[in-house]
This record gives sequence, structure tokens and C-alpha cells, in this order.
Amino acid sequence: MGRSVSLGSVVLAICALVALVSAPPTAQSAADASFLVVNARVFDGDRLLEGTDVAVESGIIRAVGRDLTGWQRLALIDGANSTIMPGLIDAHAHVVTVADPRQALQFGVTTVLDLGAANAPQAQVFGVRQAARVATDMAEVFSAGFLASTRRPADSTRPVVTSVDEAVRFADARRADGADYLKLQLNGARSASLGDPNMSEAIAGALVARAHANGMKAIAHVETLADVDVALAAGVDGLAHVWRRGGANADIARRITERGVFVIATLAIPDGFLQGRSRLRDDPRFQGRLSAPLLDHLTRPFTAPLAGNSFEDLRANYTAHREGVQGLVQAGATLLVGTDASAAATPAAHGISIHREIELLTEAGLSPLQVLRAATSTTADVFSLPDRGRIVVGRRADLVMVRGNPIDDITATRDIVRVWRAGVALR
Repeated sequence: MGRSVSLGSVVLAICALVALVSAPPTAQSAADASFLVVNARVFDGDRLLEGTDVAVESGIIRAVGRDLTGWQRLALIDGANSTIMPGLIDAHAHVVTVADPRQALQFGVTTVLDLGAANAPQAQVFGVRQAARVATDMAEVFSAGFLASTRRPADSTRPVVTSVDEAVRFADARRADGADYLKLQLNGARSASLGDPNMSEAIAGALVARAHANGMKAIAHVETLADVDVALAAGVDGLAHVWRRGGANADIARRITERGVFVIATLAIPDGFLQGRSRLRDDPRFQGRLSAPLLDHLTRPFTAPLAGNSFEDLRANYTAHREGVQGLVQAGATLLVGTDASAAATPAAHGISIHREIELLTEAGLSPLQVLRAATSTTADVFSLPDRGRIVVGRRADLVMVRGNPIDDITATRDIVRVWRAGVALR
């Protein structure tokens, strides 16, 4: 939930953030952003290529193919027995400080899409976004800024939207503030628990229409089938989460697919509540990347008050989410990979949890190739990020090298050898 913070303290915090990262890191020279990976397996965002070289110069992919002898003046990196992939894109997260995108990059996430300043003031989140744009030791951040809701948490000063006129003003204000897209919080399940009224179709429709008029995409937080009905009627571009009850609802899945609405499932959240504590910390492939704060997060027990806390309740909650995703897979809907990672009391942590989300989506019916596309090129296409998401000539060299072949074993994404952002290797 949002915190009460004075404007002065927010401004000081932003200045401190930018000051910390304004000086170019030692790795940010053109020489360090130039190299040639040889004889690698390459997932280029669409297909898998064997025995392929990738030439990067000044942070840009310059050539992809076999035997790139013309580029051997560059520093050579042996790609044998490894797979090079585009940097992963977390399509649903919430950032608070620069520690969040910095941690994300450690695990191969080179772009983080913040879907609403839910755990920090908008100005603070935008400060993190600005810091991440000028540093290469953290994932780049895009943000919705304030999310549109009909109710303000008691400890927050974020604006609320209770009428069509307020909806128009809210959308215009987010564009003026520099938000990258618009987020609506419909909150069907939470309304009964927290007294948060559902957003009406008229208000949701006004928000979406104004966002589109301003050239922005609109994404709706949904938790029930009724929420999805409102979101679809409003004309949203995407849904954050799937419904808690209703399972593989063929009608809803068909309508979502026919309207070209994307869905960010965030299965790692109900899975994390079911597991109680994250098992990610026990995977030896992550050793050496686990900071003390991250270990604390992964060790902390989590509860799901809206789902109930008995094992049977938590299992039913996860099963409903998974069946909803299975229905979407069967309908051919566009699914993106997002974790809902935040500093709040949720099971998902920045960076590391995307690997569990990837695994869960394959268990729900997507093939490894489909999941890797969803975590890279598909998200880049959906959010109009034409400089990333694929390993093709002219794209930015946001790259991840892993041991093994994630098409054969999707958990190979966890066995990270190197991460590059804009051609600069993470130290």
C-alpha cells in the first residue's frame, strides 16, 4: 500500500537517486559494450538457431549468423554449450527503489514494467525510472505512475477516480506526468474484504478512451469474472492477473482472445502463497546472486488473506488461477510473463521470480518456445519497445547467456552465465 511521504522528502530522495547513478559506471565504455559471441545456441526471440555467432558493437547488435569472421577484431566469448537469449522483460512488477531493478538485472531481467505506483509515491517511482535510464547496472524501468482507483488507501495521497470527469482528468494528468501507460484497479475480490467499491463500466470506459486518445495503453487489474467483463466492455488492452474463481471459462477466454487483449497471469503469486516459502533460494543455480535482503524475502512466510489460509483454500486458489490460464492457452490468447514482484508482502521478488513464472506457464500448457517468446519479443511488441526483445541486427544488446538449452529444459533459464544491458556486461 502507499506510504505517506512529504513532497520535500520525495524530491530529496529523487535527487539522491539520480546523483548515485549519474556518473557513468566503469563498465560503460564503448569497448566494454563490444564483443563477439561465437558458436552459441541463439534464441532470437522467435526461433532457436544452432551454432550461431552474435556480434555486438557499441551496445548494438551488428550481425547474427554463422562464422562471422569479419567481426573477430572484437573480444571473443565462447558460446559453446550455452544459449543466448534476449534480456527477459517482466511485464508486471512494482518498483520502490533502485535496488529493485538492480536486483532484477542480476537474474537476466533487463526491462521491468512497473504497473502502478502502489508501494511508493509516483515521484519516487519516476525517480527510479530516471535513474535506471542512465545506468547499465540495473534493468530499465517503464511505469504507469499512479494507478486509477475508486478508493485511496488511508496512508496514501494518490488521486482517486469517482466520476467520468475525474477519469478524464486522471488520464490527462498521467500523460502530463510522463507515465508510459495507464493502469486501472477494478478490484472485484478486494471490494468485499476491504470495502473498496468496484469501478463502474462508465468510469473504466472513460479512463481507457482517454488513455487511447493520449496514445497510451490501458491495463486493468482484475480478480473476478465480473472485473473481466467490465474491463472488456471498457476496451482495455491488457489484463493484470487472472480471475480467482471460474477456472477455464471458455466464454471469457474466447472474448479475451477475439478482442486481442493480452493477459499477464502472475501465477507466481498464488503459487507462492501455496508454497508458503519460496523454493527458489534452494536452487544451486542461483547461488552467488542471492543478497541478504533477497534471502530474507525468499525465506519469509506469506499468507493470502483473500484466498483463505488453509492448505485446501490455497490449493483451490492456485488451481483456479492455473485453470484460467489453461483456458486462455487453449483459446490462443496472448499471454505475457509478469511476476507482480514488489517490496510489499507478496511471494514474488524482483528478477528471480520470473524464472518460477516461466516454469509455471509451461506447466499450464505453453511450450518452452511460447513462454520464451512471451518473456521477450511478444512483450516488446505489445508494449511498443522496438529496440529490444529480439536478437536481430539493429536492436539493443540486452542479452542473457545461460548454460544448456531452455527449449529442452525451461529451468535452464536459471543457469545464468552472463547478463548484458545495452552491451555492457553485469559485473
